[in-house]
Amino acid sequence: MSSTTGSATSSRQRLDIQGLRAIAVLAVVALHVGFGSLTGGFVGVDVFFAISGFLITQQLMRQVRTEGRVSLLGFYARRARRILPAATLVLLATVVYASVFLGFVRTRVIAVDALWSAAFAANFRFSALETDYFSAALPPSPLQHFWSLAVEEQFYLVWPLVILGCLWAMRRRSQNAEPDQRGRRRVLVIALGVGIVASLLVSAVLTRTSPEAAYFSPFTRAWELGLGAIAAIAFRDDGPQDATARWRAQVLSAFGMFFIVCACLQFNDATPFPGTPALVPVLGSVFIIVAGTLWHGPTVVGRLLSVRPLQVIGNWSYSLYLWHFPVLVLAELQLGRELRWWEQVLLVALAFGLAGLCYRYVEEPFRRGTLWHRPAFGRAATLGPVALYPLSLTLVAVTCFGANAYATGSARDGYQPAITLAESDASAGPEKSNQPERPSSSAAPPAAEAQEPDPLPALVKASVLAARKNQAIPTNLKPGLTNLSDDVEEVGECNYYSTNVRKLCPRGDTDAEKTIVIIGDSHARHWTPALEEIAERSGYRAYVLAMPQCTVSLVTPDKIDSTDPMTSCDDFHDFMLSSVKKLRPDLLLISSRPISAAYHDSSGRHTDREVVRRAVYRGYERLLAQVKPVAKRTVWLRDVPALEFDPATCLSSNKTLSPCTYKPLESQQDGADLQMQAAKAARVETVDLDDMFCDSVGICTTVVGDKITHRDSHHLTATYSKELARTLGERLKVW
Repeated sequence: MSSTTGSATSSRQRLDIQGLRAIAVLAVVALHVGFGSLTGGFVGVDVFFAISGFLITQQLMRQVRTEGRVSLLGFYARRARRILPAATLVLLATVVYASVFLGFVRTRVIAVDALWSAAFAANFRFSALETDYFSAALPPSPLQHFWSLAVEEQFYLVWPLVILGCLWAMRRRSQNAEPDQRGRRRVLVIALGVGIVASLLVSAVLTRTSPEAAYFSPFTRAWELGLGAIAAIAFRDDGPQDATARWRAQVLSAFGMFFIVCACLQFNDATPFPGTPALVPVLGSVFIIVAGTLWHGPTVVGRLLSVRPLQVIGNWSYSLYLWHFPVLVLAELQLGRELRWWEQVLLVALAFGLAGLCYRYVEEPFRRGTLWHRPAFGRAATLGPVALYPLSLTLVAVTCFGANAYATGSARDGYQPAITLAESDASAGPEKSNQPERPSSSAAPPAAEAQEPDPLPALVKASVLAARKNQAIPTNLKPGLTNLSDDVEEVGECNYYSTNVRKLCPRGDTDAEKTIVIIGDSHARHWTPALEEIAERSGYRAYVLAMPQCTVSLVTPDKIDSTDPMTSCDDFHDFMLSSVKKLRPDLLLISSRPISAAYHDSSGRHTDREVVRRAVYRGYERLLAQVKPVAKRTVWLRDVPALEFDPATCLSSNKTLSPCTYKPLESQQDGADLQMQAAKAARVETVDLDDMFCDSVGICTTVVGDKITHRDSHHLTATYSKELARTLGERLKVW
């Protein structure tokens, strides 16, 4: 993180703080590589917040004591020298790497992330993405960790102004006389204490109601920096160095380290964070910091934190924090899969190497600022570093524009046609051609009701064959790669993901007497374009009763990116079941993504794989027992194949189709098999459309003709869903 080193901020070197910084960054890195039992490694960020709040406030209070004022220009100049050079370098390197290796789609997204990060607003960007269900299905940004840097800078935009305001108010109250040091500290502690309590209350409430927004919000994190700041104000560094101070320091530091270790080992993704649980690592950090203020001699914890390896990592901690996440995520994006353990080891070693070089040749030269410290520069010595802010933003913006232009320009070599049935014809020969023969002009005309066979199955086979032969990716893909994630079905007023919407929206032939209803989650909703096409052609009134992330199994799943129960899903189940009973559909379709991770019941959250499977299966049974009797015909659509990579990244970073073929994820296939078992046991019809993505040996393609099948790893594009209308309609015998 961005707090300055102890030697630069204090009259004496705080080796314990440097070691604590090392512990924090190691915890974060360990979490991101999935190391051992450090499931709570995310608390390293909270440790950084407490350290930063202490050290920066210590700087400000020293200036208040010596000069009776706070120089805003000087403060922001120091911040600029400290954080901008290394952060800018990482942003530039990430964007350039993406443009060379990840294709224009991912480059465009990363470039936008870089601009938000350079403007210290990354937390707002990623908060918005995390709360968007369909954006959350996309791969993580390699710059997502910049959210914490943004929170810090937002805090430091306000905190010096609060100190200035308090000093001004005290002077006015004392009729312009200079207030004493104790009075200053008392007023600042009261003002900061009010802010800490308010921020902590907001954090506790928002963590329960909107955990994604709470995690990235400066209002829910301000109290963490505030506790570090209040330690710098309330505890002086010049107290008596006696036996009592030593004993207190030993106890405080021991408790502090115990709190931090417990948080790292005991917290996990089920912990409602930040909220009140964040008090554990933050108070632990403050205890260690205050212990070093009360007693200047060594403590047991202080000795442990002062060992040479931790001191080196502490020096590198800011650079290591900045570099490690892009190194890991960029490699995973380029490979299109999860990293193996030995790859993670090599990449972490690379991150350490980059951090050491960045500290030596970027951080230190700018932080020491020999250019700006020259007396001849006068006021320019302060203005120069402040100019780093617009310079950094301009440099990042220009690089993003150039990288995006380069990635887009190098994407294709000339025009590449769409895949046609000729691909299979050339291999199979005329006798095995899948293309239907057209009647000659002398033949009798076909009956009015006759129609040519559906060409899509043959085109799928041709497309898989073309991909296996490593044919070039078609130029004019539909939907366009830059808009792939936006190719989402239209739901109109019936967006059931909003808990306030519980109404029916008829589609298709709204005057028809026959009714089709599809129920499920987002994997039912992505059939909307196909369902509308079928309903309009065949004379059905259609309804889509589908809520994203709400499994059709009558169990309570987790919230998105949270381990809290999704109680809104229970409410939707009630609405869905009552609507089906009211509509009594002629044809009821069921489609849902298999749930395999966790579910909730009256006894809590369950994650054991077999326990979850049994509960989900029973949920399918309860569902079918209620809906089958009220529908004239019930059909379960097998969940479509899922892939483990982002199709937009793959198709935009390769020139041929072969790298973007895949075999369906085993976990998804296993969950789909469980659904088919439940349907078979209840004597419910099933429809399997796997052959509309894969060949007979299980090799699947992401492009059929010139249509992209998936918008992310498991949702159909609206374009391909509509393309499947005839195939689905014929297999349902309603086309």
